[in-house]
This record gives sequence, structure tokens and C-alpha cells, in this order.
Amino acid sequence: MNTPVLSIDVAKGKSVAAAFLSYHDCMYKPFPFSHTHDDLNHLLSILLQMKEATGHEPNVVLEATGNYSKPLVSFFTSHGYSVIVLNPLLTHQLKQKAVRKVKTDPIDAIRIAHVFYLQSPEPQVELSDSVQQLRVICRQYQHWTGLYGETQLHFRAVLDLIFPGYDKAFHKVCNRTSLELLSRYPTPKELLEADHEEVIELLLSNRRGRDWNESKLVQLLAIANNSLPDLHAIQAQKIVLMHYIQLLKTYQDCMKDLLVTMQSMAESIETYHLLRTIPGVGPLTAAMFIAEIGDIKRFPSVKQLTAFAGLDSAVHESGTFKSKKNRISKRGSSYLRTALYQATVAAISKQIHGPRNSILFQFYQQKRTEGKPAKVAIVATSHKLLRIVFGMWKSGQAFNCG
Repeated sequence: MNTPVLSIDVAKGKSVAAAFLSYHDCMYKPFPFSHTHDDLNHLLSILLQMKEATGHEPNVVLEATGNYSKPLVSFFTSHGYSVIVLNPLLTHQLKQKAVRKVKTDPIDAIRIAHVFYLQSPEPQVELSDSVQQLRVICRQYQHWTGLYGETQLHFRAVLDLIFPGYDKAFHKVCNRTSLELLSRYPTPKELLEADHEEVIELLLSNRRGRDWNESKLVQLLAIANNSLPDLHAIQAQKIVLMHYIQLLKTYQDCMKDLLVTMQSMAESIETYHLLRTIPGVGPLTAAMFIAEIGDIKRFPSVKQLTAFAGLDSAVHESGTFKSKKNRISKRGSSYLRTALYQATVAAISKQIHGPRNSILFQFYQQKRTEGKPAKVAIVATSHKLLRIVFGMWKSGQAFNCG
């Protein structure tokens, strides 16, 4: 292959590039450059030189390095160059073949070029702006969900010290009504001394009706009477509890805004409505599917999409030995894998009139009958769901339970 290549080993703020006219013809040995307009414009001039020298449009090749590589990909694609983003596993495999164990940025830049010439990878399919915007919102929503869950654990640890037993009164301790009540009466003593009518008025924000809330007050007072808080440093504990309450409210507001934005963005994409026809796939999981898969044309086969989701088997064989307990690789998009798992659990859950998705439920039951543990059966069913998504997206046909 005589295609000219500008290979880049990406790092934070400063990277190393090398220019090759062909596999054995290095035009510029590895050199460092900063992620500034002046240095990037210098790289553009090198790309022009490479085109003049070969008569072919050069490719820009780099490793996927998360946020560090994204601005560079955006820069070169905006200037009309084909950008190929390599899986770091490919360069790692080439490094493992070397006799000497050497790891430097200049050598890595050369290895990246060699992987391109030896593997002939395809340029990545440019995602539409709407999908890229949706991906940012979806991933941030997932991050905020994780932070919110972690904050709840710390909050409950403090609550168990300052007001033991309080969580028995509320199915969801972190709902808005519960948080407002705690912010006003954070200890058993303060709740017992409170005006009952004021507490009822506060509880009525849950829209349950007066009778229900009066019985809830009776339950709360009984818990407070029998609660044994830690009286050591209780003022400090109250301060910490108030900060956690404020933090939880902030997370809830931000997540609500992100969810509304996410759904609004997703609804403008035609595939979203197609995926929503699958029983068990809700607004959030459908948006996550689109955000992570992006364009189904990126995956010529369902096997490649399965690998991208990290649901392919990590086969372990040596000589005559073949492992019978092969786990999934988990090397793909963890966001897509999580969304598939959530959608599968929703699909196989039983409702009044039966499971939401009879096809997936029957497949899950089959795996359980074969002796698979519940989680293993859910993962297998997630794989089945992914194949359904692939087929529907390729054909443009809505889900058919028959």
C-alpha cells in the first residue's frame, strides 16, 4: 500500500507525529507538536507536501485515546482529511511481537503507521451532528446517574446516625417530599416537637391526599419515638446532612433537565421511533442505542456490532483444552452494554397481562431451562435483543412479535 499516512501518537496537550509516503518511505521522522493552531497548521502543510509527493490524498491515523484524540479528529475531518481511529489493541499486538520491550512516543507513532499499512483499516464513518450531540447528553446523563447513586449511599450513612429507622417510612428516601421533610426536621427530637399541621402541609406535596398523609405522620412519629440517634457531634452531622440534601436536589434537577433534552434530541431522529416499537425499549434506552451505535452502516455484520457492544465471547483455548465457561469480552461500549441490559430486564419483566416482550421472555426462559444462571441468561437475551435491533435498523421495519 502506497497511501501516504500522517500517524499520530496522541497525548494530553502535546503529541508525536510521523509522516510516511509508504511503508518503507518515511518522509518525516517522529516529531512532537502541541495542540495549538500554529502547530496544527504546520501539520496541514505537511499533509499538502505528502499529497504533492505521491499524488494521493493522505490519511491521518491515530489511536482512540478518549477525550485527548477527539479534538484532533474534529480538526482534521473539518479540513477534509480522512481520519482513521485505531483500536489501541492493534498497536499493542504489534508491540508484543517486538523482541525488545520498548515504549516511547516516537516509536508508538511509527507503530501506528505500521498497523495502518499491515491491517488496512477503514476510515471511521462520520456521525451526524445530531447523533454526536445526543451521545454527549446520554453519556453525561449516565455519569450523573452514577454520581447520584454514590451520593445517596453517603447520605443514607449519615441519616442512619442522625435519624435511625427513618428510611422505613419512605419507599424512596431521596424523593423530594422526604428531602424537604428532613431539611426541616433532621432529627427525631425536632420531628416530635414539630407542629403536626405543619408536617401534614409539607407531606401534602406528594399529592397522596390528607388521610394517607395523616397515617404517614403517625408512622413517622412512632419511628421518631423509638429512634436512637448518635448524639455525639450531632450538630456537625446535621450540617453534613443538609449539604447532602442540597446536593441530591441539584442532581435530581440536572438529571431531569438532561433527560428532557435527551428525549427532545432523540425524537428528531427517525430511528428512535423505530426502536421504540420494541417492547421493553423505553425513551432512555432507545436514545442510548442511537447515541452509541450512531450509524448502523458502521457495522457490516451483526458480529461486528456484537463485538462493539462487548457481548462477544472471550474464547479460551490452548492445545486440546477448550474452556466451557467463556465470559463476554466487555471490550466494547459499556454505555451500549448497560442500555441493552436495562432494556432486556424491562422486556422480560412480567406485567398483569404477561411479559412485556414475549419473544425475549421465551428466549430468557429457554436459557434458564438449560441451567444458565439468571444473569448469564439476561446477557444472552441482551445479545438476542441486539440482533433484533440490528435487523430492524438495517431493514427499517418495525418490531413484529409474530
